[in-house]
Amino acid sequence: MKKIILICLCLLACKTPLSDSFNSRELISSKGEKIYINSLNWGVTDDHQIACISKNPDRIKNREDTVGTAKGLDPFIYLFRSDSLKLFFRNEIFYRVNEHFNTINVSYNVLSAKKYNELRQKVGKDQGYYSVPMKAEIVLPSDMPKPASN
Repeated sequence: MKKIILICLCLLACKTPLSDSFNSRELISSKGEKIYINSLNWGVTDDHQIACISKNPDRIKNREDTVGTAKGLDPFIYLFRSDSLKLFFRNEIFYRVNEHFNTINVSYNVLSAKKYNELRQKVGKDQGYYSVPMKAEIVLPSDMPKPASN
């Protein structure tokens, strides 16, 4: 029993503090207006998230800045094309941009769970659709063994 307590105490003492993961993606209109899709993740596996769309690239850099944010992982999918930012939501709109943009039009689109999941398949595949935070393609070393197929 003492060994278990000692191991637990060692693990607690060796724990390093985790930092939050802030992501920001800049979108620029044809007239030069800049807006940012920001997200902040935290937790051991970054499994907590807030996100927002703002003129401020530093908005939500800390967890105290949560007013007017989308809470939860994967809050929406977006497409930015021809000065239009289209936001796609699963089943309901639960986030609205709290700022006015001069040259960028924001639209809100509700999709069924099935249609949303179909759209999610297009995310990150050079079709213009992105998720929050923007997922980067993972490039594995060429000499890494391939997983066994079933």
